[in-house]
Amino acid sequence: MKRRVSLLIVLSAGVIITSCGKKGPLAPPFVRTPQTVQDLSLFQKGTEVIVSWSNPTGYVDGNPIGQVSEVEIWLVEEARTETRPATRLSPEEFENNAKLLVRIQKSRFALFFQRGTESPKFSYSYPVEPEKIGRTVLTFALKVRDEKRRESEFSEPVSLEPQASPSAPQDVQVTLLAQYIEVRWGGEAAESVGYNVYRSTGEDVPVRLNASPVLANEYRDTDISFGETYRYFVRAVASDAVPPIESPDSKVVEILAKDTFPPAPPAGLTIISGTNFIALSWEANKEPDLAGYRVWRRQAGQADFVLVVFLPAAASSYSDSAVEKNKRYDYAITALDDAGNESQKSGVVSGLIRGDRP
Repeated sequence: MKRRVSLLIVLSAGVIITSCGKKGPLAPPFVRTPQTVQDLSLFQKGTEVIVSWSNPTGYVDGNPIGQVSEVEIWLVEEARTETRPATRLSPEEFENNAKLLVRIQKSRFALFFQRGTESPKFSYSYPVEPEKIGRTVLTFALKVRDEKRRESEFSEPVSLEPQASPSAPQDVQVTLLAQYIEVRWGGEAAESVGYNVYRSTGEDVPVRLNASPVLANEYRDTDISFGETYRYFVRAVASDAVPPIESPDSKVVEILAKDTFPPAPPAGLTIISGTNFIALSWEANKEPDLAGYRVWRRQAGQADFVLVVFLPAAASSYSDSAVEKNKRYDYAITALDDAGNESQKSGVVSGLIRGDRP
């Protein structure tokens, strides 16, 4: 019995020994890398370069990043002369020459956040010294870190050559009309190719309204809603360059789009006298905010009309049976909108119910 147990122990040991192969080199621990910033963009406003971007939301392997804890903005500044034109830096050239411009901690993100954008966007303003305008090329790229200090690669470098910008437009004025807000401003377009008009509401970031530079000194904003407060400013555009070069902001002008515009007077009012009633009909108004109609009546010869009834917007006829025979009555209609604005009276029509013949 002891020999059998000993044999089993020896065989088991042999199996264990033969199953242990030679170990390979140890693999390095897997480290997640945050994705790079994908939408870095630049534009010049006056003597400032505006750097805009969105923080990545995931790692290179596709897992969510949780939260970015830090953003670094790096810069390469190159002198430009007539004999040394601007060149596009490769990612390797940028990394070898870049200097850290600013490090933004998560606790300060709110200072750079652009409210009201479709996706969470940030922007940073870099002032350019006046003597470097037209003589330097600025190239920016970004890095981000997660909460465990793991950093991304540099974003794709983006360059801009600051140029002299036009003067800001002057004397901006806004006027509310029934269908749009008119924005007008002063200034000559000789030093620019046109103007860009910006609008904001609430705490939203200003949005450019025009797709291409406005050539005149006025713009009509038709995408408005009554009851909303709008703020406008205008920038002159230096050229069609990409990234764009704009002037500083004009003065910001604010306006409340209050509906004080009444509907048109109802048209086509007609009258028919029946045996014991007077019937009215008219053409329906077309205003989208139409609330209804008021029917007005007076006896012929009297000065003032008396309100007979209020009708909903869907109505375009009315039968008045509260009348006496052999008396002539005048009628008129007014239209009302949702804001309570009332139109002028329609044209006046007259009618009567004849008494029974003897």
